[in-house]
Amino acid sequence: MDAGNFATLAIDKEFEPRRDLLFSFYKEQNYDAITLGPQEMNSSLSVWKQASQDGLPIVCANLFEGKRSKKPVFDAYRWTERAGVRMAVVGLIMERSVANSPDSAEVRVESPYKIQKLMRKVLKRSDYVTLIGDFTVKEADSLAQTYPEVNLIVSSNPTLSNYFTVGTTVVAPCGAKGYYGEYIETSVARSDSARYEKVRETLDTKIPADTLYEKRVSQSGILPRK
Repeated sequence: MDAGNFATLAIDKEFEPRRDLLFSFYKEQNYDAITLGPQEMNSSLSVWKQASQDGLPIVCANLFEGKRSKKPVFDAYRWTERAGVRMAVVGLIMERSVANSPDSAEVRVESPYKIQKLMRKVLKRSDYVTLIGDFTVKEADSLAQTYPEVNLIVSSNPTLSNYFTVGTTVVAPCGAKGYYGEYIETSVARSDSARYEKVRETLDTKIPADTLYEKRVSQSGILPRK
């Protein structure tokens, strides 16, 4: 899964080829769920709607098109099963994330703290629940207190750089730091216990121990970002 902010921030000549490369990578690697952050919302919503139709597993429970719409633009969540454990991944977007969207006048974000009905449904049907999105430390803390039964919150916000817990909820960072990408690996046991490992991989295409995605970038001829 990916918690958002994966798109190139600048809308330059490399934006579209990098975006298309990412689409292919996520589908090739069989991602279960990804969500959208402020960087993705710099693009038109139509881009992500088309990507979703093309098979990109976008989840976002509280993003609506049209001020009166009651149906989210994307799937609210996705389920997957590992070792007999039924896990749900819920994507959430913060209201501030659509401030620079070219479609800001047409989209509506429902407060992620006010979707109790949906969360009750997901929690009731799942053994393990993860929230993904661009959350600051304060926002992640508030989400954990609002939904204390959630097992894991993964944030791509650059201000959230350390693991912490709120009650029984683990909050974990996941994003790029300079020449490094930071990830978490989660092992889930049938007892509902979980083990988290922090993983760091280099993102410099000149270094042999590279990530698969950056190798794809190198092979594509797209210039490395500075």
